[in-house]
Amino acid sequence: MKTVAPIKIYHAEPLDGTLFFVAQSSTYQPASLEDCELVLYHDLYKDAKQVGKFLKQISEKYKPLGKKVLIFVMLDDESDYGHFDNLILLRVSARASKLRDHEIILPYLWEGREEPYPLSPKSELPVIGFCGLLSKHRKKLVNVFLKSKQVSSDFLVRKKFWGGKPHDKSLINEFFDNIENTQFTLSNRGAGNFSMRFYQVLSCGRIPVLVNTNMLLPFSDKIAWNEILIFEDDAKTCLQRTLQIHEQGLTQELQLKCRQVYDDFLSPTVYFSQLIAEIKHRSLLQVHQTEKNKNSFSGLASHLYKKLFKA
Repeated sequence: MKTVAPIKIYHAEPLDGTLFFVAQSSTYQPASLEDCELVLYHDLYKDAKQVGKFLKQISEKYKPLGKKVLIFVMLDDESDYGHFDNLILLRVSARASKLRDHEIILPYLWEGREEPYPLSPKSELPVIGFCGLLSKHRKKLVNVFLKSKQVSSDFLVRKKFWGGKPHDKSLINEFFDNIENTQFTLSNRGAGNFSMRFYQVLSCGRIPVLVNTNMLLPFSDKIAWNEILIFEDDAKTCLQRTLQIHEQGLTQELQLKCRQVYDDFLSPTVYFSQLIAEIKHRSLLQVHQTEKNKNSFSGLASHLYKKLFKA
């Protein structure tokens, strides 16, 4: 990727460990509130009950300063949060048709593999994996593949999210073993309109299979997603596309491309630079002020900069 110039960022409190990818990025340059180009909320926001109130408070706090605020929202919620001129929202879950101009899809950047698995060996039938909770958005896709005699299925169905034990090492190992030992992994959405598994599968160098549920995948203007994985409008078409890839002998080639996309756009080492490049390309850093407010802004900002602000 092209080198992205560093951006001056202010955050009132130390960055939470979940945002480690920001501090590690060469694009990140700490700055004072007065000198910064962008304010960053220091933590992943996870309180679904208070999200509307929280966004309004942050917007009102920084609007007099003419600063844009970047907020990472980690919620299953697909609701419309409303329009905020001075906020840039990164959200994992949203409906593509309702995404606002100041909102960007946040990929799931955690729990990916640093190195991909070796390429899957060739096989007579395409080998399909799935390990997880059989929620309502996954049942049809799983059943279509399970009933097909044209694929080899390796499915481990859980009764609860992560088997009810999210930190159990044996369950985590079974999850990733299932991905490693198959060529394709069913990766439909869960409670939110996104898939953690989708990004984990890419990091493993395997091919995700998912139904498009009015979902926008990240960096869609730069990544030809439909050319490297299976992202179709219904379960039967997903099966047909899987069979087509296998028959054409493209499985290993697409596995390499899936990992390459992860390395170029989604790994923690490059993601923040790609995000800032997109923000600049979309001119989201620009703060629009009316002529009426411009003269009064300078004096007000000087006064407020002297106070302690906490994002």
